[in-house]
Amino acid sequence: MKKYLLPLFILLAVSCTPAADFEKYEELPEETWKRSNVIELIADIPADGLYKISLCLRHTTDYEMSNLWCFISTRSHAPQQLEDTLNLKLAEPDGHWIGKGRAIRTIEQPLHKSPFTFPKGKVIFRIQQGMRVEEIKGVKNIGIRIEKINKK
Repeated sequence: MKKYLLPLFILLAVSCTPAADFEKYEELPEETWKRSNVIELIADIPADGLYKISLCLRHTTDYEMSNLWCFISTRSHAPQQLEDTLNLKLAEPDGHWIGKGRAIRTIEQPLHKSPFTFPKGKVIFRIQQGMRVEEIKGVKNIGIRIEKINKK
C-alpha cells in the first residue's frame, strides 16, 4: 500500500496545477545571459480578458547571486502596454535556494502589475537582465507563463 502513496501524491500535485494559456521558455546559450541579449517571446492571447503573468526562470546552483533583476515590457495592439522591473529572489540570506528542483532550480514569480488586461491577439514580451554585471552565468532558461483569470 505504501508504494502507491508517492505516485498518487505526485499525480494529485500535478493535476492541481492550473493549466497555462501560454507558457514558453527561451534557452540561453552556454547558460550565460548577457545584458545585450534581450529575450523576445511571442504569445497568442486566445480571448479578451484578465490574465495573470509570471516570469519564469530556470537556473543552476552555480548561479553566484541571490537574486536577478529583470526588465520586462510588452508590445501589442492593446492601449495599455506593460513595463515592469522585477527582482527575482533566488536564495534566502542563509544561502538556501528558493524554488523547485535540485541542481536546476525553477522560480515562477507573478509580475507586479498582474493581473493585466489583454485583448485577443499577439503580444510580444521583451525580457532583459538588469544586473550590474555584463553577463551572468548559471541561467538556463527564461520564460513567461500566462493564465486567464476567470471572474465568477
